Amino acid sequence: MFTFALSGCDWNPKTFAKQVKTKKWVKTYQRYLGKYKDKLTNAGSDPVQIIGAMLQAAYGVNIGQQVESLLKTEDFEKIKWNIISLV
Repeated sequence: MFTFALSGCDWNPKTFAKQVKTKKWVKTYQRYLGKYKDKLTNAGSDPVQIIGAMLQAAYGVNIGQQVESLLKTEDFEKIKWNIISLV
């Protein structure tokens, strides 16, 4: 499976969970996030579901789910607004 954010060999979900909340992460992977921005701006969209799918695309299903489980509700909102404002 193709993932856009996995590189190197330090596959630590805690590190990924910290990184994904930053504007730097969004800027780095901006070209992959356009479709998620579109989905996040649709009326009635569920940011948790959309960002969960984005994390699985970024890190693969297993690691993506681990990263998602480490995020709080406010983290999803922060990620959403970073994507909407920067992509």
